[in-house]
Amino acid sequence: MKKVLGALLALLAVVVLVGVGVVVFSNTSLGPVSDAAQGAKAAVANAAMDATDLKGQVKNAIDERKDDIAAATGLTADQVDALVAELDIDGWQAAALPAGAVESGTVDGSYAGIDGTITTYDDPGYVTVSAYGQNVTLAVPESAQAYLPYLALAQ
Repeated sequence: MKKVLGALLALLAVVVLVGVGVVVFSNTSLGPVSDAAQGAKAAVANAAMDATDLKGQVKNAIDERKDDIAAATGLTADQVDALVAELDIDGWQAAALPAGAVESGTVDGSYAGIDGTITTYDDPGYVTVSAYGQNVTLAVPESAQAYLPYLALAQ
């Protein structure tokens, strides 16, 4: 079950990054101008996710595979639904990484032929997804934060 949770989180993060596409700002903080750029980057990423209904696509993909997930984990379909509800897919948003964020780990992986890295921080409220040479930081809903340690099992 833990491996499936990690895979679901990784799927969510990678699909969000792929859907956002090429966003050209780096996550390096150079003061107020860079902070404004990070805010603009997050707004563009959120608009792209909304315009492409990425979160709906992720929820549909999970729902279509609910029986497979249940069979692989020994959970019932209702338990899978409860787990997905706790991941709060609609609550994930692109955000600027707070100054002073300290990395706590990285997970390298591949989905649909796309290689990427997910970076976690001491503050479980954020993850950064890197692929295609781009980085997108996501604010993690509180209900999903407890599941971040399972990302390591998705490898």
